Parts: sequence; structure tokens; C-alpha cells
Amino acid sequence: MRCGRLLSIAACTLVTACSDARNETSRSGTAGADGGRGTVPMKVAAKVDGKTYQSSGLGECASSGEASIYEVPATLWHAIYEGEDDSEFRRLNLTVWRPKTGGADMVGLSFQTGETTHRIATVKGGQMAGSGAPGVRPAGKGGALTVAGEDDHGDAIELSVECERFDEVVAEGG
Repeated sequence: MRCGRLLSIAACTLVTACSDARNETSRSGTAGADGGRGTVPMKVAAKVDGKTYQSSGLGECASSGEASIYEVPATLWHAIYEGEDDSEFRRLNLTVWRPKTGGADMVGLSFQTGETTHRIATVKGGQMAGSGAPGVRPAGKGGALTVAGEDDHGDAIELSVECERFDEVVAEGG
């Protein structure tokens, strides 16, 4: 179960990253420690209070059936995307959790359009923000992650992230 513990720690890090993202004012526009933008082809479509944003390129998509969040065993899907520096859709960090014990799926979402960061966090035990219902639509080795709800500013949000594939989550730190 060491892997489960590491994924739980990684999950807490992801939730923290989502909550800290609203405090960012600038960043270099790269994803990952190696400076790359990820290797998974993906498409992002968002509607924020009626305004539509679309972007596509390489990012990170991963999943694991052996994760946990706040000691609750769960399956997770995760997507990270960095838009081009001049893009209106700047960055995305999305994690969907499906508790193995049943209950509603939970989401940690942070994305930036222009200079505004939008957050939805429904993970029980974590800091809540906005409200929303996540969805997962598997398709071959990939699929789509969706969120519909209201962000921490009260804006209506509809988001869809299509991933060509979901890589296996790699636990960091051991």
C-alpha cells in the first residue's frame, strides 16, 4: 500500500496546487519540471458565463485505479495543460476523483482565462470552492473529462478536456 500512500500525498499536493493557482500572477508557460508541455495531444473547450474558449496542444493526462484522497480509496483522472503565452486560455489543472466506496465524483479544478483564475473544488475534507459535477467519458486509451458548475466567482462554467490517452500516474518521491 506504499503506492496508495504516495498517491494520497500526491493528491494533497494537487489540491494545494489548485488552491494556490489563484495567487499566481505570471509563469513561464511550461508544464513539468523538464520545461516541456507534456506529451499527450489534448483539446480543451470552456464556456465561462457564456464566453467560449478553445485550445489544443500537448499536455499531461493520467489516471490511476489505485489512488486515495483524504484516506478514501478512489480512481483518479488528471489533466494539466498550458496554453501558449498569447492565448486567452492560459492554464488548466483538473483532477476528478471517483470514490471506490460509492458516492458522488469529486473535482479539483483550476484554470486561467486571460488574467482570471477560475476554481471549483468539491473534494470532501479539502477547501471547497464553487460547486460542480465532474464527468468521465472513456474512449479507447483516452477520453474526456468534463465539469459543469459554478466557479468561486459565481461564474457559470462548462469545461471539456479531451485526452488522446491517459498515462499511468507516477508517484513522485519514491
